[in-house]
Amino acid sequence: MRGKAINKIIYAILLLLSGFFLFPIIITVVNSFMSPFEIYNRYSSTVMAANGFDTAGPLHFVEMSLIPGFVSFKQYFKLLFSSPLYLGLFWNSLKITLPIVVGQLLVSLPGAYAFELSKFKYKEALFFVYIVVMLMPLQVVLVPNYIMAGFLGIKESYLAIILPGIFNPFGVFLMRQYLKGLPKDYIEAAKVDGANHLQILSYIIAPLIKAAAAALLILTFVEYWNLVDQAIVFIKEASYEPLSAYLSRFAESGLDMVFAASCFYMLPTVLIFLFGQENMVEGIQLSGIK
Repeated sequence: MRGKAINKIIYAILLLLSGFFLFPIIITVVNSFMSPFEIYNRYSSTVMAANGFDTAGPLHFVEMSLIPGFVSFKQYFKLLFSSPLYLGLFWNSLKITLPIVVGQLLVSLPGAYAFELSKFKYKEALFFVYIVVMLMPLQVVLVPNYIMAGFLGIKESYLAIILPGIFNPFGVFLMRQYLKGLPKDYIEAAKVDGANHLQILSYIIAPLIKAAAAALLILTFVEYWNLVDQAIVFIKEASYEPLSAYLSRFAESGLDMVFAASCFYMLPTVLIFLFGQENMVEGIQLSGIK
C-alpha cells in the first residue's frame, strides 16, 4: 500500500510538472483563436475602456485566459492567404531542414557501420574526436564553419548551413551506439554467404536500425527547424531567412498574428513527434543514450 501511495504522489508531481511546461503552449494555442481586439485588450499597455478597471498607473495588468471571449479565425486566414512572406519563410525552413535530415541519415549509417565493424587501428581515437566535436557549443564551431564557407564560396547560401548539418557527428554517434547492441551473427552469416559491405548495409543493417533512424530523424528535424544562430551568420537577405529567425519580427503585424504564426510554426514538429514518438523512445533507449 505504501508503494502505491508513493507512486500516486510521483505521478501527481509528474502531471503537475507536465502542466507547468505545457502551459505556455496552451496559452499560445488559445490566444491564436482570439479576436485581434481581445488580444490587444489583454496584452497591450494602452489603457482602454474595456481594461481600465485594472489600471495600475499609466498601464494595466496583462490578463491571460484559457477561454477566448470570441473565437476568431481571421488571423489564420490573414496569415495563410494574405501573408506571402510568412509562407515563403516557412518554405525556406523546409529547404534547409529536409536536406539536412535526409543527408544525415545517408551519411550517419555508413559512418557508424565503419566505426563499429572496421579493423582500422585508430578508429577509437578518431571516434573520440567525433565526440569532442559533438560536445562543442554551436558558437564555437560557427567560426571555422564561416571560414570554410568563405573558402568554398558558399558563405551567403543555404549550403553553408546544410553541409555542416549533414556531417554533424551526432548522427554517427547515435547510430554506432545502436549498432553496438545488435547481434553480429547476422553480419557474419552474410559475410560467409559472400555479401559485400553495401549489401550488408542495405539488406541487414538498415531494416534492423529503423528505430534509431527515426530517433535521428526527429531530433535532427527539431534541431534544425529551430535554428537561429546559423541563419543570422550566413543569411543576409530577410526574404531568404528561415521562419525560426524571422518569427520574432511578426510582432510588427500585431499580437494576434504572432500567436497564429507561432502555432502554425509549431505544427510540423508536433506532428513529426506524434507520429514517431514510439520509434524515437525505442531508438534512444536501445542506443544507451541517457
